[in-house]
Amino acid sequence: MIRFLPVIASLLAAPALASSVSLTLECRFTTECSVAESLCHESEEALLSFAVIIAQEGDSARYEGDGASEPMAAHYTDEGVLILYDRAGSTLTSVGTDGTAVHSSNLLLVGHVNRAAQWSGTCLPR
Repeated sequence: MIRFLPVIASLLAAPALASSVSLTLECRFTTECSVAESLCHESEEALLSFAVIIAQEGDSARYEGDGASEPMAAHYTDEGVLILYDRAGSTLTSVGTDGTAVHSSNLLLVGHVNRAAQWSGTCLPR
């Protein structure tokens, strides 16, 4: 628990700091569950990874290195959980106060091919 105290503190402080400093989270997901395959895969290596930058205002975010896409909506729940919604990419990422994270894709290809998937892992402050 002690090793997560800095993570908890930084995530809880993020809404208060939003007006003065942006927050970059390094997300690393080691479990993937595919709806199409009805299977989950686990790995010690990241199956999906990305960094996300929460805007100074705290109400939007971007994937690091992606300046072309529309910003994602960012919201903190009353419990301190960070919710990132990427409407264009049809994804939702939830980050708990301890850095535990779930990234979900609700993608349907060509209007009928189900490619929905969910990844679990961590998103930790850089």
